[in-house]
Amino acid sequence: MIGTLSTLSSRLTILSAAVVAAVTAYGTGYVYGRHNGYQQATTEQFKADIKAQHERAKDDAKLRALNDYDFCVLSLRRRGVPVDDCEVLRGLPQD
Repeated sequence: MIGTLSTLSSRLTILSAAVVAAVTAYGTGYVYGRHNGYQQATTEQFKADIKAQHERAKDDAKLRALNDYDFCVLSLRRRGVPVDDCEVLRGLPQD
């Protein structure tokens, strides 16, 4: 009987050590994977922000090159509004 308890105790110790090791390995892997996922999402967001900034810069350059009339027409057409009111700008001198 004493030999049986000793063997059982030994097996329980080994089993509990294995469970602790498995939980530790899983937890470490989970944290590592979560960190990598966060880093990847952050990097993708940064790339999207840079791309959007470049697009805005291109749009700004195009808009600066427009005269008042063309800017008015472009703005109103984007909103689906008739462009008749822009005609008053057609003959104005540029600054």
